[in-house]
Amino acid sequence: MATTSEVEAGGRFHQLQQELGPRRRAPYRLTDEIIIPPVTRGQVLALRRTHDDDEQMAIVLGDQHEAVEALFAERPMDEWHAFQRDLYAHLFGQGAAELPGGSQGS
Repeated sequence: MATTSEVEAGGRFHQLQQELGPRRRAPYRLTDEIIIPPVTRGQVLALRRTHDDDEQMAIVLGDQHEAVEALFAERPMDEWHAFQRDLYAHLFGQGAAELPGGSQGS
């Protein structure tokens, strides 16, 4: 348990960040140049507002969206589906795509 001075020094927000650090999911490294960071609360809220698979993927990929689309543009569709499943499992946990509201394309 933290002492009063420890809580005051950084606050509980800081403590939560420190506690979660070792357990936090690492970024998803697709290539040396394409690294997808863990999703933020803002991204999850945006995901809830849409049911369009392409829009959901764009939200999850964030700044890497165009690079990922370019990488897979001329690749077989099964590679795209395998990437989606793997990415969602990494970011949200195994079976995330099968949950109600999960992406149909993943």
